[in-house]
Amino acid sequence: MTFKGAIFDFNGTLFWDTAFHDRAFDIFLEKHGISLSDAEKRVKIHGKANPDIMRSIFGGQITDQEIEDFTQDKELIYRQLCANELKLAPGAEELFDYMQAQEIPFTIATSAGIENVGFYFENMNLNRWFSLDKTVYNNGTFRGKPQPDIFLEAARKLDLHPTETVIFEDSVAGIIAAQRAGAGKIYIVNSYGENYKRFPYEIITNFNSVDRSLFD
Repeated sequence: MTFKGAIFDFNGTLFWDTAFHDRAFDIFLEKHGISLSDAEKRVKIHGKANPDIMRSIFGGQITDQEIEDFTQDKELIYRQLCANELKLAPGAEELFDYMQAQEIPFTIATSAGIENVGFYFENMNLNRWFSLDKTVYNNGTFRGKPQPDIFLEAARKLDLHPTETVIFEDSVAGIIAAQRAGAGKIYIVNSYGENYKRFPYEIITNFNSVDRSLFD
């Protein structure tokens, strides 16, 4: 079976930054007298949007303004931590070059907010392959993963049905979101040693492992 396009999660998939996010949350939460185990981070943080994360950590009574303030504080810490380590996952550039040469549409669908997305575009030269107007990010208008909204919107921006797309994800919440969106094929990117035993999908650690014939 062949597919017409691809959708890439970003954090933990194209940019292996889970350790930076975890460290940023450690620093941020320490200010508030809170600590999370690695297992708790997998449940409360990985693959999820900041508003959902903050509500999970601080409780449903947190205000929208507090969510915004906490989010900006944490993300500033994160950008400072990873500023000198901005590189794409192994094989990603080669896959992008191939898809671009073959005129196969592809885009990013990320739970990150516009501040981080702008940071990535500026410092990682993502405009070599991606356009910001086709990129789906957390703008507060759709439900976060594991709901499928972000991938449905990405498919819409590519003018494709989700079944015509290959989705690349690393987080459990993101994989479930891709399933719920009806992705034609899902690749799991194992960038952080997550347990994926529950899923029947191919696991990769290098994008050169992606079967190019999927897009013929």
